[in-house]
Amino acid sequence: GLQFALDLGFTNVILESDSKLVIQNIQQTSEDYSESRPFTWDAKNLARSFSSCRFQFVTREGNGAAHAMVVEGLRTDEDSFWVEDTPLKVLEMADSDRRFSRPP
Repeated sequence: GLQFALDLGFTNVILESDSKLVIQNIQQTSEDYSESRPFTWDAKNLARSFSSCRFQFVTREGNGAAHAMVVEGLRTDEDSFWVEDTPLKVLEMADSDRRFSRPP
């Protein structure tokens, strides 16, 4: 995802994951010896290419838009991506996620 954002010319990104351990491993400054090291190492290196790159944990209840994108993507046999023309269900879930993640 970070490489794709870089290729599209994004300069400020937020990478979200529902894996608290992965986010913690990316954010730590000490060496990562976990099984996810190849991913965290790549994420840390790619993050340097952006003006701003933040890694953020999101609960599973707060990532409905990601799930909706996966469901939509599995409906086709070809690779695809949405930059501006997002499927309606994904937009609805993103709105729901946004409401869920706002502090009281």
